[in-house]
Amino acid sequence: MNISRQEFIRLGLFGGLGFFILLAIFAVVSRDNLFRFINDPRIPFQTYTPPPPPDYAENSAWAMAPVQTDGVSIFVVTPTIYWGGKDWNTPLGAPRPLERLWRDAIPNWAGPFQKLGQVSIPYYRSASLFSFLTVRNDALEARKLAYSDVLKAFDAFLAQTKSKGPIILVGAEQGGLHVLGLLQDRLGDPYLRERLVAAYVLNFAVPLDLFNGGLKELTPCQSVEDTRCLVTYGAFQKTQSTEIKRFAERTMVWDEQGNLRQTKGRALTCVNPIFGGTTNNYASKNLHNGAVAASGIEWGISPAPIPEQTSTQCVDGILLVDRPKSSALRKKFGFGQRFKPQPFNLFYVDIARDAKARVVHLHKRFETEGRLAPPFENTLEIIDSPIRGVPGG
Repeated sequence: MNISRQEFIRLGLFGGLGFFILLAIFAVVSRDNLFRFINDPRIPFQTYTPPPPPDYAENSAWAMAPVQTDGVSIFVVTPTIYWGGKDWNTPLGAPRPLERLWRDAIPNWAGPFQKLGQVSIPYYRSASLFSFLTVRNDALEARKLAYSDVLKAFDAFLAQTKSKGPIILVGAEQGGLHVLGLLQDRLGDPYLRERLVAAYVLNFAVPLDLFNGGLKELTPCQSVEDTRCLVTYGAFQKTQSTEIKRFAERTMVWDEQGNLRQTKGRALTCVNPIFGGTTNNYASKNLHNGAVAASGIEWGISPAPIPEQTSTQCVDGILLVDRPKSSALRKKFGFGQRFKPQPFNLFYVDIARDAKARVVHLHKRFETEGRLAPPFENTLEIIDSPIRGVPGG
């Protein structure tokens, strides 16, 4: 069979086009595995040399350093800003993660609290995004290293603010994991717990059974008047069944021994950010105070809210939401996008109002219940001495 040169070229073009179409289909179908492969450090954590640690006595270790204050002190742990590849943990000062921190993380997640008091945000060697896409021991060690930085930062925050006033803890996504650690490791102190307005663990799964274990001194917030409690949710649309399953079953949280355990089979906590409590009631769109796509907005500037974007309802521990009307409040389609932290805050105004109301109610509790006596700063050593007989006894 003779094929002309023109036909041969045409067949080659069709064949090449077909190959690229198949390659594109394969890339779409396998994009999650490809994203994991590209961002896998491929070095055991035991032989990995982590980036140098921060020194929280230095202002350079903070995106916003703590200062002494008589008002509200807010400690914010930011979400994941480094996807992976070379390192298991984020190198401090790396340009692209630092850009994401200031462009997306701080405006969207610390922003709602900026008018309430003094905000402190540590730089820390956050675990890479890849380390949250696998349950290998290397990945767990990366998360533990990140938490060790956050724990040191929180102790420095307490020492440097020298405050006796209200405290708010905020953690979004990976930051939520580390705030859960702080609540278990530090908020057992009744004097410190007394000062807690609330802890905000956002877009991170919190099993209900933790409140019978490591969080037994706290409760999920029951209403917006509640204080010394936890506001937490994971917000998803009903159609995001894959993401919901991953959130509900593959999230890992600290247990009382400091180990990471999966949430599979455990009921989750859901506090509706519109109602400010654990109710399962439906909140219609007209009750939504406002979302914000705050990326790129400078600190201190109040972004324009976009209200009435979604209804909300807690169902089986998941906060079900509508697809926002504004395209600025939807995750973009792209390589690894569904794993990455969202570059907007769907409940920016709701959270800001929630925290403001709880500060007021904590002050009311101070007025009606009084305050615990502060712990002794200096201890007095007591030396045992023998009991002597009483003369004439």
